[in-house]
Amino acid sequence: MIIVSDSTPLIHLAKAGRIELLFSLYKEILITNEVYREVVVEGNLLEKEDAAVVQNYVGRSIHIKNSKSSSAYLVKKYLIHRGEADSIQLALETGAALILMNEREGRNAAKSEGLRVKGSIGVLFDALKAGLINEEEALGILLKFRDNPQVFWIDPGIIEEAMEKIKKSISGR
Repeated sequence: MIIVSDSTPLIHLAKAGRIELLFSLYKEILITNEVYREVVVEGNLLEKEDAAVVQNYVGRSIHIKNSKSSSAYLVKKYLIHRGEADSIQLALETGAALILMNEREGRNAAKSEGLRVKGSIGVLFDALKAGLINEEEALGILLKFRDNPQVFWIDPGIIEEAMEKIKKSISGR
């Protein structure tokens, strides 16, 4: 199963200290050179710890691959950033089963192109369903997301919805 990731799911799970969930769930992940630049190169320049965490997996569980075709038409068609467009183009060319992406415009573009999309919170729900984390661990990660909006850039309403869903599943047992 081929999985392509954009920048933010890698950054979020690395910052939350749970990047290994990606590899437990999906084994290997493809990223483009643009995503590598955004996450690792720029992250290292800014001395971000998550950049080193992600870099540690490159060549092992994260593989850099570029699409054969330009993604410029996706940038123009959907008015999205190059990193998102490159990730979508790679997912289309490789027949990826899933693309990991958080940004709303990019997610909408990927869905319009027929791709299945999950974000950081979707990965947490997959990990929960697979028994890789329990409800308390999932809530703890979501609290990190909620309490650090300048770091995680996730709509607080989406985080609250996810937390409520988990709390209901706990109380419904």
